[in-house]
Amino acid sequence: METKKIAELPRLDEIFDALRKGRHLAPEDADLYFNLHSGEGAFTELFAKLGFELQKHPRGFYYFKGESDISDTSARMAVFMFILVEALADAGASPEEQIMTSLFFTDKLEHLRRERYRDIMLEAGMPTEEELRQTLRTMERFGFIKMESPDSFRFRTPAYRFLDLCMELFKESEAAERKP
Repeated sequence: METKKIAELPRLDEIFDALRKGRHLAPEDADLYFNLHSGEGAFTELFAKLGFELQKHPRGFYYFKGESDISDTSARMAVFMFILVEALADAGASPEEQIMTSLFFTDKLEHLRRERYRDIMLEAGMPTEEELRQTLRTMERFGFIKMESPDSFRFRTPAYRFLDLCMELFKESEAAERKP
């Protein structure tokens, strides 16, 4: 890649810094996303030379592909999503539709209300509301949610990374239960 091409990549420092820290850049990220999307090929090439693999999810957001080992942070976010998907399905809602269109209130989440979920949260290292809120702050930092207030949030498009996995596991579990 020529030096001239690097200089032509707008907002390179900000885009690289965000992705390097685990942020997922989606259309809601306006200028950073637009610059990355419009120069995707050049960004991909440059990041590869730096040892980073830029991924574009089929739903249109970008992130750096990480190690195959799941970190404690990723595990906490995954547990949060699995519980939410199960709680919404148990309530008769369409988890995907609810997650991607609803405003959620922290004090209304089932995560610390039901004994079964409290046990899972304890095992995942989130036994209190403060740890739950810390996980939400982490999810916001990575671009999965947007905090609308200190007590409410909405999911952003990158949440599909977890949601797709949850829905796949949920369907496999249902299929296994139906087999004689």
